[in-house]
Amino acid sequence: MRHKLLLAVATLVIACLSLPLRATTVSSPSEDQEEAFKKERRIFLWDVTISMVGATRDASFPKGTKRSKPSFDYAKSGFPYYNASKDIFDKTRETLIKLISQVQNESTEIIVLPFRNDIVGEFKANATAAGKEQLCNQIMNWNDLKPGGTYTATCIQKAVSYFTSDRINRLVLLTDGEPSDNEGSKLISFLQNWRGHKETRGNGNYLVYVMLTDEANGEVGNTIIEESKKNPEQITVITPEDDISEMVFISIGHNASIHVRDYFDGKVSTNGKGVIDIPCNIVEGQAIPDNSVFHFTTEENDFVEIDPSAAVRVSEGKLRVPFTLKKSFEENLATLPSDHDMLINISCEKDAACKSIEITGSRAISVSLVIKPEPRVKISWSTK
Repeated sequence: MRHKLLLAVATLVIACLSLPLRATTVSSPSEDQEEAFKKERRIFLWDVTISMVGATRDASFPKGTKRSKPSFDYAKSGFPYYNASKDIFDKTRETLIKLISQVQNESTEIIVLPFRNDIVGEFKANATAAGKEQLCNQIMNWNDLKPGGTYTATCIQKAVSYFTSDRINRLVLLTDGEPSDNEGSKLISFLQNWRGHKETRGNGNYLVYVMLTDEANGEVGNTIIEESKKNPEQITVITPEDDISEMVFISIGHNASIHVRDYFDGKVSTNGKGVIDIPCNIVEGQAIPDNSVFHFTTEENDFVEIDPSAAVRVSEGKLRVPFTLKKSFEENLATLPSDHDMLINISCEKDAACKSIEITGSRAISVSLVIKPEPRVKISWSTK
């Protein structure tokens, strides 16, 4: 009898899980995951008070002469003297144009709002080449310098009314002075409750407060700096010694995974050591400086160790975070949950020496510890 060897079934079963499993069958996407798919809106709140052209009542300075682009008559304004060191209007306008020019995504909506005691204009366009050119021309041709206070709180509250939940909203305030009258206390109160206002609550709503001069960094300014430290994920303060146009703002990914078996069976390593790849994207600016260093810490746990002193740098658009698994593979197999992944929270901070880079948005990353089933080959034999 002739015997024929047949290979009836040969299957390689590999379970590869890229997202954390939950005990529930269906889970809603997190706010961070939803944010990754949203288009952006960039709002520039631009201080156009007459102090921006050095106008003052201080008679120790020389009398000012008429200027153009924008036109302003110092003598008739009630602020007849001219402090040249405080004339930053042209420089600020150039900075604003540079910030707009750096926006890369054409779907980003850009809104420019000149303000003093109220918002006194609105320029709006998408970040296409034509749209950015239109905005730059409108900024250069703006010509409405008039005396008025710096009503920062009032105008920020009006600016955030442009926020909508279907977009990431970034408000950039450019100002050369502290708020007028009782606007300072109103502003501090508003920022203290940033997460609680209808327009600004939730993820995806950010403020960059740019202090253009030392005058902006007074008593109120110092309080704003302290408040920003309490909510660094959503409020950033740029002080006068830093040039906003030279800074780079980045966002990082919020989910990662460690496939435990890979770090013991030789696929990646055999000693439980490896790196977590965390995506890193430029939000504003040209390029991440080569000397940028970040540090990561992990919550107290029994499974993953990360050295907080390790210098992590960006490589090919990723932050590569070294880690060590504390337990052997057998111990992990015995102690990790079998019906869902163990989640470990880690956080990212820039090195204190990195002055030209800021992290915008959440600094928290949720890392899933995944135990993949062991690859198996099932072979069936039959004879005839």
